[in-house]
Amino acid sequence: MNQLKLRALILIFFPLFLFSQQTVKDTIGQVKTVKKVKKVIIPTITYNNSFKAIFGFMASGFYKLNAEDTISPLSSSTLIGNYSTNNTWYIVQANKFYIKEDKFRSKLVGGFGSINFQTFVDWSDIIGGLPPGFVPVPPPGEGVFVGYNTQFQFVYLDFMARVYKKLYLGANLVYSHSLTEFDADGVPSEDLNLFGFGLASEYDTRNNQFMPLSGFNGKFNTMSFLESLGSTSNYTNINLEYNKYFPQGERNTILLRAYGQAAIGDVPFAGQNVVGRDDLRGYSNGKYRANQVYDIQSEYRHWFAEKWGYVAFGGVATAINDASDLSLDNLLPAVGGGIRFLAIPSHNISVGMDVAVGKDDWGLYFRIGEAFTR
Repeated sequence: MNQLKLRALILIFFPLFLFSQQTVKDTIGQVKTVKKVKKVIIPTITYNNSFKAIFGFMASGFYKLNAEDTISPLSSSTLIGNYSTNNTWYIVQANKFYIKEDKFRSKLVGGFGSINFQTFVDWSDIIGGLPPGFVPVPPPGEGVFVGYNTQFQFVYLDFMARVYKKLYLGANLVYSHSLTEFDADGVPSEDLNLFGFGLASEYDTRNNQFMPLSGFNGKFNTMSFLESLGSTSNYTNINLEYNKYFPQGERNTILLRAYGQAAIGDVPFAGQNVVGRDDLRGYSNGKYRANQVYDIQSEYRHWFAEKWGYVAFGGVATAINDASDLSLDNLLPAVGGGIRFLAIPSHNISVGMDVAVGKDDWGLYFRIGEAFTR
């Protein structure tokens, strides 16, 4: 095992050990250790067009950093591991901390793995560069998928402080290394070292972090990568999220969401954005990839029993390289639904599974907690 993987393993397992127990003082001043962690562990078995059969697990622990803090939401540590029959595998460990009566918030995420995925090459993009009339140019949308493998390691950290009411401002840092090799003759591999930093901000009036029924949550984050600081490329990634929750009775709600992610500058292949992933559900084959991805969507959440509920959702997305590319022809619709089980009722923490259908694509998703709450 090389040093990068050893460091990644330390990063993954140390926070789980550190926050799996808390110390409290008894009446005579002695210190004793008590368990204060609420745990959720679910195995996952799924299938999609790109990775085929996928076997894995999700394990989360929820806890208070300070047992006497009654204002901060529960902090969490999550470990996710997956292996698929196309030889994709990865391990990711994510921590979300609420500190000192929610005056400070922080995330620490790290992971490593090997991803066998694919990208879509449009024939018109290739043939369109030839002299006019040399060969007929096919219509947009016709092409071929090209497979590739990306091996990666990364560490991400952000820290924010509450500066006004529910407004948090701070900074983020990331270091990653990735090696991408394509299954196509003559296409060079991409070896990237990226060190980035930027602005982290959030405005949050949600009534609950894990199952919001009302309120608003907005995020604006930037990440800049500079060759002068050791990065392979010079570019900036900008991320914007808007989530508004409308209560419908005691435990039902409607979510409206807008999302945008734009990479600007000398954007490498690994720095591009893909429709789907953990945002607009229903796209899993990687066909729609560009420097900029935007989507709008809505979700209805209904609890029909004490611990059981369902969700129904839909939306549209687009993947473009420039604002001039935006048109109705580029819109990508998706619809879907899912089931929820209230695993930790005292803190409204659920587990669930969603299925969604997009344009010539589909996806199946397991989750701990509701969508868009990470």
